[in-house]
Amino acid sequence: MNHHDSWLEQAAGNPASDPRHEPSPPRRQRNASYQLATRCARAGSGPREAGRNASVQPAIHQSAIFDLGAPEDAEAIFSGARKGYAYSRFGNPTVDALARSLADLEGGHGAVVTSSGNAAVLCAVTAALQGRQGPLVTHPDIYGGSFELLRILADVYRVPVEFVDPADEDQWFRALERAGAVLVETPSNPLLRLIDLAAIVQHAKVGGAEVIVDNTVATPFNQRPFQFGADWVVHSTTKYLNGHGDLIGGGVIRREPFTASHRSIHKNLGGTVNAFDAWLVMRGLRTFTLRMEAHNRSGEIVARWLEQRPEISRVYHPSLDSHPQRELFGRQMSHGGGLLSFELRGGEPAAIRFLSRMQLIVHAVSLGGPETLATMPARSSHRGMAPDARQRAGVRDGLVRLSVGLEHVDDILADLDHALRAET
Repeated sequence: MNHHDSWLEQAAGNPASDPRHEPSPPRRQRNASYQLATRCARAGSGPREAGRNASVQPAIHQSAIFDLGAPEDAEAIFSGARKGYAYSRFGNPTVDALARSLADLEGGHGAVVTSSGNAAVLCAVTAALQGRQGPLVTHPDIYGGSFELLRILADVYRVPVEFVDPADEDQWFRALERAGAVLVETPSNPLLRLIDLAAIVQHAKVGGAEVIVDNTVATPFNQRPFQFGADWVVHSTTKYLNGHGDLIGGGVIRREPFTASHRSIHKNLGGTVNAFDAWLVMRGLRTFTLRMEAHNRSGEIVARWLEQRPEISRVYHPSLDSHPQRELFGRQMSHGGGLLSFELRGGEPAAIRFLSRMQLIVHAVSLGGPETLATMPARSSHRGMAPDARQRAGVRDGLVRLSVGLEHVDDILADLDHALRAET
């Protein structure tokens, strides 16, 4: 069975090919032998201690400061001689519990939590480029927010950034071999293009560059970048990991242990998160695998349904036979996910009419929540890109992005049918 077979077949007959059934490396935690669904359901829970009547849910340590105790205790904490907390920008028990859960989820050795996905990208890029001379190499269709961040790094801080099209393999591989660090998003948002992670790692290692993978769209349910040799994984925890659309957050996971320098970068960039938001992400993680099963199932159904509609000229979703990287999808991902995009034959005017006629589907940015969301990336998430940059990225003005939610798929299809019929 290939990785792209249906989620029902995988759940019933071939657990070895599904990342839900792949344990974390033995070096991780006491629960490394548990299935992914079990580890998510118990996210943030500590080990049982005899004689201790502990809460089942993780505590929220909503405090900016902590009692340092005697001067010698404070010195031990600040010097790192023993674990302790002083100030929540430096560390917080609730935030640390989420970091352990994120590392466990991706199969990494450690993690830090950030205030947004963009803060996670900034932290990872800064750490990966430390001590390196080459440019940061990425691709033109990286997420719009990441594109704007990299432009600021290039314009203000003179960080060398190169946008190279992976479709031109000779140019792409040459760039990887001389890179200082590499940042990729696969599948990309919003066109769901894939990039071969094994090939990236192979060529990046020629010059010693570390590879950062934005796994927000795929999620660790559908793709495991560390299995292909990636060094860093970043997430916008706002999306599928939290899954409720009620916070902004991010995370950075490393395959190897974080160094003291890495943690100093995280602390001093200032993009740390508060305890309550960290707790909300842990709450979301407890239903993550159940939600992803629904997102994956409905996302594929909706993508195939849209592909049959006469009003639609093209649908972008990795699970479709029409996807130009179908073979790579089978090697690299287990499911196609809940995000897709499409173009109407009537172009931008037709897309505007479509959005205005939706009744159930919400016209809103973001993805990965319970509600099905639709937006035009050229007017929202990718608005900060110059028109020529959007065209190079393939984000046309009439492109519609759809984040398939948790509503019954028949209701989603009925609303899509209603909105599309205006074009007939």
